[in-house]
Amino acid sequence: MSNRSAIAVSPAAAIEVDAGVALPVAFGGLRKILRACEDATPETVRALARQRPSEWNRLFPGSMEGAPDLTDLALTPSERRLHRESEQMFWVLNLAARAIVETLRESGQSLVIHSAGECDLVSLRAVMRAAEWCRLEQLEGRILLAGWTTRRPYSAAIFEERRRAFLSSLCERMRIAPPEGSVGPMSGRELEPAVDLEGRYLGTVVEDAAPLEYRIAAAVLAIRSCFFTTNYEGALFAAERGLALLDAAGDALSPSRVAEGWDALDTGFTTPAIEIDRSSIGDAEELRLLFERGIGVVHVFTGQHDEALAAFGRGLERRAPPERLAHLRMFRALTLTKRLAQLPDARAEVEAGLALLQGRETPLRFLHEAWLRNVYALTYFLEKNLPQALVQEKHAMRCVGDLHDASATHLKINLISNASYLQETARNYADSIAIWRRFEKLSSSWGANFAKHHRYRLAALQMAHGEREAAVASYTEAFECAGALGDPLHQQVIAADLGLHLLDSQPAIAAQWFSRAEEQARTLGDPLRMAQSLAGQRLAEGSRDWTEALRCAQASTTTPAETEPLVRALSSGDAEAVRKALPRPRSKLNRSFDAVNLY
Repeated sequence: MSNRSAIAVSPAAAIEVDAGVALPVAFGGLRKILRACEDATPETVRALARQRPSEWNRLFPGSMEGAPDLTDLALTPSERRLHRESEQMFWVLNLAARAIVETLRESGQSLVIHSAGECDLVSLRAVMRAAEWCRLEQLEGRILLAGWTTRRPYSAAIFEERRRAFLSSLCERMRIAPPEGSVGPMSGRELEPAVDLEGRYLGTVVEDAAPLEYRIAAAVLAIRSCFFTTNYEGALFAAERGLALLDAAGDALSPSRVAEGWDALDTGFTTPAIEIDRSSIGDAEELRLLFERGIGVVHVFTGQHDEALAAFGRGLERRAPPERLAHLRMFRALTLTKRLAQLPDARAEVEAGLALLQGRETPLRFLHEAWLRNVYALTYFLEKNLPQALVQEKHAMRCVGDLHDASATHLKINLISNASYLQETARNYADSIAIWRRFEKLSSSWGANFAKHHRYRLAALQMAHGEREAAVASYTEAFECAGALGDPLHQQVIAADLGLHLLDSQPAIAAQWFSRAEEQARTLGDPLRMAQSLAGQRLAEGSRDWTEALRCAQASTTTPAETEPLVRALSSGDAEAVRKALPRPRSKLNRSFDAVNLY
């Protein structure tokens, strides 16, 4: 349907909201949508906010006093491992989607979102999630998007074409007509007051009255913030503006003033998930490298791998300390390995990075060498050369053995996990379990979030080693840890996996676990997981009534590669085909958060 017809068919009492924003700040449009939902059904939305205060505080900072920080409950992405998936953002966007769905159900109205072409993509991913949830709840067609063709005043030129493609993908997932016509004129929308740090940073970047060096520092901080909100449009905008500001400064740039701007704007936040902190602030050459690195990482996350390699290559042309250049070599090697499967080229990048570090005996050198050797090991692992992979992992561990900062600790955890996985791949399950249990000796105070992942993997290894009773106990503990965190996504995964493991030997108990999986999938509003859980339950019960499972599967647009075989199997009524279409149990709990991923 066209934008005009979308509005024409909406009821007179529709909830209408202008979701456009001037700056590409994450949640900018979503906050407007949720406030409109709250106006329509105040008690419903406020009750959801009270149920998930950590997520609500991320959307509306400071609105829920005493709420646990979201970092205590869910994992962040990892820049060093090129993990764009964010469990934290999944929960934030899923809460927003649920608020939209519950508002539409209670009010009986439709939601008309105007200025969709000016809305930030992070917000639109929550709307996409809500549309899928609506299909599951038989509220299809209640979310209408209008106003595709106007550009916002501030956007990244290098992202414009990609943004258009993502809007088309979003419409396909929502089962609505894609944007039509040209991009259109620039709107005259004014800047909104900043609600959170990301808005403050991006606002400072475009504030002409602010000192130029402060604006450059703000651009670096904005890239860091956008990484955690998976706001890749905002990150590219910040990097693009940062480079332009460096051009404008020329030889007059004062690195000390940039550092002063950082101190004035930063909150002291540090994390090993992304290597941006005060030490990142150097001279103009180092800052250019930092911005090119940010551009490259975003291109990887959004599937533009050649552009990513080019950006990292531009960074390598800068005059910067060897550790910074070796870091870029690692990113190039990771991209070539994980995204392009060009393993010899990846090893060449690793070797070039190691050559840069020769003769330097500093903790930073050893840290960067360890990360490079970790990628080296990955290239050998993918070639099934397990002995050489193990050699490199051991070398990496020696590099960081005496280092105890956050980045080194993060890598040590990664290396222990990799060593266990190497033994699992070689079917040395006893050794894999022994290595994995080293985590229990490292700390007696792991939280429920870590325990959830640890017990799940331990359970899978115990099951592979024939320790069925111990495995069931570990799966159950992982399920309970996820429940303590209010985490139905991983509860569904754990319950469905255990159901599959018990399907042949203990079908009645398997049916109970599939029932638990179905309950958690319903809480999530995920039609594909609902279909999978219901199908597993019917298999365990010996039933061949696939009606509801098929309806749920047909409502899903998240992952066609998984959904389409299941739909065919359910339609055919072939129980064996249904079983083959269900996801196999894995040995690591990490899952892509596809329901809210667009890139």
